Amino acid sequence: MIRNHDLVLSRQLVLRLFSGGIVQRLVKRDEFCKLLLSRRRLERCNDEASRCCGLFDPQTGELFDIRESDLHALA
Repeated sequence: MIRNHDLVLSRQLVLRLFSGGIVQRLVKRDEFCKLLLSRRRLERCNDEASRCCGLFDPQTGELFDIRESDLHALA
């Protein structure tokens, strides 16, 4: 239980440290995997409360989210 609370707080801290506007995008599994393998500097930014895995780009303010169920679903 404490672990989940820490993960939610870490997401909030990552987003609060960014001074610009945040653009949230819900992406499909193939795009999320491409982002994971890309050369972009992305920070993990998961949200356990909403069961989303996220990647945050601190240069552009883009937050790429995918539902855990979509990420782990069979292709």
